[in-house]
This record gives sequence, structure tokens and C-alpha cells, in this order.
Amino acid sequence: MPTVTHRFRFAVVAAVLVWLALVLLTRPAHGGWGVEPVQVHATGERCPIVAACDDGQYGAIIVWQEDAASGGLLKARHLLAGGDVDPGWAAPAVVSTADVARVAAGAVSDLAGGAYVWWMEGAQLFLTRLSPAGAVAPGWPALGRSLGDLTASRNRPSVEADGSGGIYLAWVGGSLGSVTSVRAIHLGPANTGAGGWPTGPRELGTTAQVLEIVNSAAIAAATDGGLWLALATTDHSGPDLAPGEVRVARFTSAGLPKVGWDARGVPLAQFRGELLSASPGWGQTPGMGLVAIAGDGGSGAYVMRSLVSADGGGRVMVPEFRLLRVLGDGAVAAGWPPEGLVVGETSFDTSDLGFDASLRALADGRGGVFAGVLDIVSEGGSQIEFARWSPDGTSQPGGIPVRIKGIEVVSRGDGGMFGASFFPYGASGPFSPAALIAVAQSPPGGGFFEGHDQPVAEWFGDVGLTATGDGGAIFAWSQKFVRYGIYAVRLGPGGVVTGVPPTPVVGPLSLRLRFVRGEGVHASVVAPLSPLGKAAIAGSLRVALSLLDVAGRRVSSLASDGALGADVLLPDTQDLPGGVYFAVAHGGGRELHARVIVLH
Repeated sequence: MPTVTHRFRFAVVAAVLVWLALVLLTRPAHGGWGVEPVQVHATGERCPIVAACDDGQYGAIIVWQEDAASGGLLKARHLLAGGDVDPGWAAPAVVSTADVARVAAGAVSDLAGGAYVWWMEGAQLFLTRLSPAGAVAPGWPALGRSLGDLTASRNRPSVEADGSGGIYLAWVGGSLGSVTSVRAIHLGPANTGAGGWPTGPRELGTTAQVLEIVNSAAIAAATDGGLWLALATTDHSGPDLAPGEVRVARFTSAGLPKVGWDARGVPLAQFRGELLSASPGWGQTPGMGLVAIAGDGGSGAYVMRSLVSADGGGRVMVPEFRLLRVLGDGAVAAGWPPEGLVVGETSFDTSDLGFDASLRALADGRGGVFAGVLDIVSEGGSQIEFARWSPDGTSQPGGIPVRIKGIEVVSRGDGGMFGASFFPYGASGPFSPAALIAVAQSPPGGGFFEGHDQPVAEWFGDVGLTATGDGGAIFAWSQKFVRYGIYAVRLGPGGVVTGVPPTPVVGPLSLRLRFVRGEGVHASVVAPLSPLGKAAIAGSLRVALSLLDVAGRRVSSLASDGALGADVLLPDTQDLPGGVYFAVAHGGGRELHARVIVLH
């Protein structure tokens, strides 16, 4: 009899493995949270971009780029709160019919069960909206709406929900080697300008009378529906580039300077942007964001900035990072040093490390902020180290370190946070990292980790992370070895959820308002009467609420990243003039209305 060779046995084993992979790819998407991750979508293609946002009902809309020889399609699926793929989406939604390569993408909830999805094709920025039914919403082009060009494909836009179902996007545009500026747009669900904003972009934070280069910029939504802007600049008015400023500016929802502010905003510190322009390792507009901003839950904001300097040899250095809290009029908050708190130091004197190494400011849901700064680790790679700071500038527990590769961070809403990252390849040597996906959260919550030393292959393509509005998060990733496709797990305060779905709000909801003299307007969202005859408070529902006067002007707003409890006081309502006021709230895929009479 002939002898079976090792080569023949290897061929048989390889054939069996291929067959098993094909079987896995044809299995229906796994549903329900369990010990194993949920399969959102099966594919053997490479998926180098993954993003996620909440659906307003404790689930998530997950977006990914699925590559092909011709480029690839951007697709999406809806994952319900219990871990099942939404059966109402018969197939993955095609976000854009353009079959092209993309370099980045992201998603933001529209507070109605759908999502805004942005992406970049090279340096060109696009946006669309998915309806709750899993299709491109009416009024949006099939290819996506082109918003404009960033200065380079390494740069990224700054994107924020406006708290009322719309979206802000801001980016640095213009020609490298010349003047650059911040361009921004505010759009609503129908692909038209929101809040009084025109249909197209506006330039923010600069004026034609002063020539300057914007090196870096970031935005944050304000509680009244307007916008905060932080920017770092270089003076370009003379024959040679000169130091510029770090500034903060405040705008209405229409993109106009808020009363008491001018178009340029308030200078906070000098910025040595001219050093960046002269350095080939950095360039005029680095991919690494050098400013960040987050609202303080009231009328103020936190601004982060990087110091830029040069050593004796002319190498650009980023020696430290500073955090400052400003009030609604741009003044520094009491107790904060005018130059800001030093929240990180480094001997960083290398080239631009890209967007993942950017400064990050994340509201903690309790009036404070998580300040994330670059920490270069000699072994094991670099990370963003998050520290939590209170409104009076004191250090608080709750920060975590997160590796920079594919970094995603979200606030838990209770003073804690989640952070996710990955590394794509199996270890290629004794000192190289293993392939991994990881999510950490602030103590005492547990995280999720999976690592693979071998083989040396591309295991993971990207990760996405979204808070779910109930203190939890959904983590999604793409995988191309052992598992094939898009997968997800759900985390709660105690760690990974393995079979206990969150309790959804059942039945219609109602919005209730009441005015208390000396305090202001109180709001609550309630569910129908229970069998015991008591109204169930929808305490874990994410809600965005606006209070309007009879002329339709917004006088107060609340955007809850966590729970809207039984009795929430709307900000700045204690001194409202007497009269009738109207409220509209978006949450759980619903729009709720109520009115209240203010009597003094």
C-alpha cells in the first residue's frame, strides 16, 4: 500500500479548514448576548474601518468598510439591545453606493433610531443619514453628500451631535503652504441647515482681516444647541511665519458669534505653530490633534492644549499638555490658573504620530472632564492616559490608560468611561506585541480582552465603540482569522454581558414638566402604568430635550449621556419670565412634546 505523506495530510487538513470557514460564512448571524461574541455580519473580505453609535434604545448601529478589488462599500447593520441583529434590516444597509477605498468613517445617533454616517475618500469628507429602516434617508444622495476637503488625508474632522437630532462637523481646510481655516456645517435630518445655519459650511474662528494658519481645531456641542470651538493658529500676516494663539470661541446654533463674543474668540495662550510648518516631521496641519474641547455640563467648557517648542537642534518637541476651564463668557473659571493645569508631560520629540495620538477631552457626565494625553511607553507601545478632573480643578478617580491603535473612548455617564483599542497582527518576534482587541472601563467595572500570539497574520481590522445610554457600551470589531466578519460584545458596569439583556422601556412614553418657583422647570420621562398602577420612570433612557418660548427660541436644553431621572432640573430656568413654554424631547426613537406654565 502506498504511504500517506506529510504533504498529503497537510493538504487534507487545509481543505477541511477552508470548508469549515465556508460553513461559518454561510451561517446566519448569531443572536443574543452570550459567552461567544455576537456575529453582526459574516464576510471573508478585509474590513479596515469599523464605527458604532447608539440607537437610542440601548442597541447600536454598526458601520464598516468592506473592501473589494474595486475599492469597497460602506455598510451598516442595526444590533438590538438584546444582541440580535434587527430583522427589519433584511440585509446590511449600503451607506453609499460609491465603490471606493476610504480612509476613515464614523457614526452619530440621530436620536430617532437612525444614524448620521461620515467618511473620508482621501481628503474629501462625505456625510449621509441612515433611517431607522436601514436605508439612506430621503433627501440624502446615494453617494453621500460631499462637504469639502480637509488639508490632507491624515487629518480628521471633529464631529458632534447637536442634542436635538442634528449633527455638527468641523474640519481644517485650505491649501498647505498657505492660509487654512476651520470650516463647519450644522445639518438636520432632512439634509438642510439646522438651527438657522445655512445649507452649506461656514468659516469659524477667523476673520479676513487677520491672515493666519489654523494648525489644529476641535469642537464641542453646547447645552443651548450652539457650539464651542478650540483652535491653534500660526500668524501669517508678515513675510515670515510667527507664533499664533490657542483660542476658544462660542457660536450659536446658526454659526454666528454668541452675544458677548466676537468671531475670533478669546486668546488663551501663545502657540508656536510656526515651528510645525517648518518641520517635515510635523507639517502645517498635523494628523495629531493639538487641541481638544468638551462641555462642562453647564454654560462653560474645558479646553486642552499642547505646548510646542524646539530643542537646541531645531527638533520640534511637545513637552507638556495643559487643561483649562472657561466660563460662558470666556473667562477662566475661579480656582484655575490662567495658564492651565499641567495634565501630562513627555519628552516627545519625534514626528507626528497621527490622529490616534491626538489630545482628547471627554465630558464625564458629572460636570467634570476626562483629559487624555499621549504617554509614550518604552515597551508595549504608546497609549493615551486619561485622568479625571472636577469643575474646581481637582483630580478625581476614574481615568484609565488606552492604547492608541484604533483608540475609541466614550463616557459611561456616571463619572466613568470606556476605552477600546486593538493591534492587528500576530507576534512576529519576541519583542513585538500580539494581535489583540481590548476594552477597559473605569473601576470597578470589568473589561474585555482577546489576544493571539500566532500565527503571524492580520487577525483584526478595526474597532468601534459606543455608549448605550444605560451605563453600558457595545464594542464591535472586524476579524479575518478564526472568525470571519464583524463581531460585537456588550459591556455593563460589571463587565461583559453574557445572556442577561437589558430591560427595554415598553410601550409609549410621555414627557412631563412642572415649574417650581425659585428652582425652575423640572422634567421627567415616564412609561405607562404598570400592573400595580404606578408610572414607571424611564430612568435609563438617553434623552435630548429643548425648552422653547412662544417665539420658538430655545431657552434651555438637556442632553443626557446617561439617565434622565424622575425629576431633572433644566438649566437656567429659575429666572424665566412668566408665560407658556413648550418642550420637545428625542429619545428611544421617539419625539415627545409637553408644555408648562411659568408663574411667579
